[in-house]
Amino acid sequence: MNVVVSGATGFIGSHLLPALLRGGHSAKALIEPGVSDVLLNDVRSFAADLVSGDGLSTGFSGAEAVVHLAARNHVLKETSQDPLAAYRRVNVEGTRNVAQAASHAGARLFVHLSSVKAMGEESDRLLDEESPCVPKTQYGISKLESEDAVRVAAEKSGMSAVILRLPMVYGPGNKGNLPRMIRWASRGYPFPLFQPDNVRSMIYVENAVAGILAVLKSAPAGAATYILKDNEDCSTKTIYSIISKELGKRPRFLPVPAPAVWFGGALSEDFRKITGSFRVSSAKVERELGFVPPFSVQEGLARTVRWHLHSGC
Repeated sequence: MNVVVSGATGFIGSHLLPALLRGGHSAKALIEPGVSDVLLNDVRSFAADLVSGDGLSTGFSGAEAVVHLAARNHVLKETSQDPLAAYRRVNVEGTRNVAQAASHAGARLFVHLSSVKAMGEESDRLLDEESPCVPKTQYGISKLESEDAVRVAAEKSGMSAVILRLPMVYGPGNKGNLPRMIRWASRGYPFPLFQPDNVRSMIYVENAVAGILAVLKSAPAGAATYILKDNEDCSTKTIYSIISKELGKRPRFLPVPAPAVWFGGALSEDFRKITGSFRVSSAKVERELGFVPPFSVQEGLARTVRWHLHSGC
């Protein structure tokens, strides 16, 4: 299958491209103008502007499927005076432009990588694709709106569209909270334990890639939404324990008083990521597509730790 991948130089894209080639697909990478494509090796690439749409129609010529990874993700140090507008320009208008260009080029399938943040941030219940979506962040709002843009484009053109909602993605090459936890554990520091019983869903990057490949193989007609995640959900304590043991360290923890937990959660989204609970179900994708993640959390975390050790990050 001829597959065009947007955001190909990003974290998931860097894992997806080699997997596509190994699977016998022909891969073509859409990159942002001015972004180096040195990581793409022998994969063909073309530059296009998602927001303006310049270059999309030419680059998508011959595409049978499009995997849309490009997005404005969560920004730690926001500089935009209107963050929601900035998210919408890329995540909504850019996605709409890519979906329309894909349909005009004759692509049969559009795979859109969304986020569970389109559903919310915290919940005491296990959420699935039928749960109400109440995004709490500007990023989450834009991702929910991007899903609507994909559905509208698919309905107008008859192109099949699959929306994949992912929780936190981790693995070799990722940035964010998990690498910080690995560096913390490597120094043998006790980890601040905010809520010992919190449970969160996440997904190892190779499980996400395997899920995308499963969709390319057996996507349903029309539009469908699936949640992808690891088979197991973990507490922060469990994650830090696995990381520490992989590093040959004894996991140590520092209990944090409840008022400090509330105050930190009120101030920081990143704080909430490691203190609160947010569980989602991937039963639908297993039921309808027969997809089961090939890697366990233990395997995913171990591979991630080993990569960080060898890379020096």
